[in-house]
Amino acid sequence: GGTFLTGASLAVLCLAQTIHTQEGPLPRPSISAEPGTVIPLGRPVTLQCRGPVGVYAFRLEREDRFEYKDNYNVFRLGPFESEARFRIDSVSEANAGLYRCIYYKTPRWSEHSDYLDLVVKGEDVTWTLPQSQLGTVTGTEGSGFDAS
Repeated sequence: GGTFLTGASLAVLCLAQTIHTQEGPLPRPSISAEPGTVIPLGRPVTLQCRGPVGVYAFRLEREDRFEYKDNYNVFRLGPFESEARFRIDSVSEANAGLYRCIYYKTPRWSEHSDYLDLVVKGEDVTWTLPQSQLGTVTGTEGSGFDAS
């Protein structure tokens, strides 16, 4: 007996085929850090995700945990490129690690970018601060992402 396709799987096959021929694979995004990948403790850094034009949202993912942040504030850099920025106002050791970008362009998500290794340099000096200032320092913890 030969193999046969049911109507449903045939429809899926055709649909997949149409999407594929219609668009082709999405280009991989790139990731970079401003001013660089090695940041002194407490200093700001902006992670930039870049992809083609027409991107609906960029997503910045952490490698070690299931943390990510979506950014719908996508702006155009040129005729072929768009970008989203993810700013961390004051880096802590919790922010160090591997980050990568992915973007959504209808009707699907792109592949991941390469990993960017964010290095936070310097000692964590929370313990040397007088008690009164401790609150302001520990208050900046959390996921490490700025809401803006």
